[in-house]
Amino acid sequence: MALLQREALKQFLPTFIFAIVVLAFVLLMDRLFLLADLLVRKGVPIAVVGEIALYSLPFVVSISAPLGGLIGGVVTFGRMAQDNEVAVVRAAGVPAWQMFIPVMLWGALFCPVMVFFNGFIVPETQHRVRNLLTDIARKKPALRIQERVFMDDFPGYMVYIGAIDERRSTIANVVIFERSRGNRAPAFITAPRGLINYTPDDRYMILNLNNGEMHELVNDENYRRLVFRDHTINILTDDELVRRGREYRSHDEMFLPNLFKQVAEIHRDLQQLNWQIAEIDRDAGENEALRLRKDELKTRLRYRQLEAARSLTEVQKRFSLAFSCFFFLLFGVPVGLLLRRGGIGTGFIVGLTFFAVYYILLLAGENLAENNRLTPFLGMWLPNLILILPVTEMMARALFEFSPLMMLAGKKR
Repeated sequence: MALLQREALKQFLPTFIFAIVVLAFVLLMDRLFLLADLLVRKGVPIAVVGEIALYSLPFVVSISAPLGGLIGGVVTFGRMAQDNEVAVVRAAGVPAWQMFIPVMLWGALFCPVMVFFNGFIVPETQHRVRNLLTDIARKKPALRIQERVFMDDFPGYMVYIGAIDERRSTIANVVIFERSRGNRAPAFITAPRGLINYTPDDRYMILNLNNGEMHELVNDENYRRLVFRDHTINILTDDELVRRGREYRSHDEMFLPNLFKQVAEIHRDLQQLNWQIAEIDRDAGENEALRLRKDELKTRLRYRQLEAARSLTEVQKRFSLAFSCFFFLLFGVPVGLLLRRGGIGTGFIVGLTFFAVYYILLLAGENLAENNRLTPFLGMWLPNLILILPVTEMMARALFEFSPLMMLAGKKR
């Protein structure tokens, strides 16, 4: 039995890690389009794009870890049942549940690790990703000259170029709109041809225009038209990424201790608001000003109650997701034993199906909890509470060879 237990754990761990890697890659696919857009359209350095991908990984792992446990359980114990190892153990008079002990202990020990991971690692990386994305959003798009397109990415100018000869660096049919600066009216410049160059550090684009015109409204009554033989315009093209810190953290970016501290502060505010409302109820009478003050306090009370609900929901969500690593394992082991199929494909199909149901229930519970329709605990533990009955039934059938539902039905009869 000790040999079989070690073998079960030995087969489970590589499958668990492999499943997390595959699922993390699949879940990161939606980010790849964003990262490709940042790389191509925004001109973000590839090192920064890689940094965003790296910081996105912990959140994906927090979602993939429960699925990895489920798939590992299905594949490992499904193969053992398929190879009749479980049947041999039972024929020898040894309970099948003993084979499950090392894997179950590993799952139980993994839960506190995920509590720490979800409570500290994931919030910090989420905060850094959003800081980076906020900084990138402020960054000007990479300035690439295009023909027959009005380009408004240039500071202070909108540029239209009819044709470009890149080999000779010549341009034709140029129209430049100079945006308004202060009290000065905007002007526009036209030229049939010109040259385009860049400074050695690529910070400025130099347009040398020939035989063009400049039109400008001097005031409400005067209009100026200038004809030039040569005119040079230096346009700033510096689009470096400026990285700034951001102190504010949303609920999903806070560490667990900060969330607990915020919940305690909100509860103190709620007690104070309730006390003030009770005081006004005693003294209000026909006083219109006090009644208006009471309405204001009730509005603040509702707002703070929603804040408390969101904070507590985030706390319960992190603990619920950590526990789901063990809960999914409890589901995967009996499914593998009952299906008697240990293929990786079977594991992924069962895992994704179960996870889809679990995640829909989790999102529904989170929405209800944040809107104060359910308590945060009930909202975030709703998937576990709903699915605990089928999981218990399958565990009893696969490991203990009896059905609680059948026993209850027999007693009722």
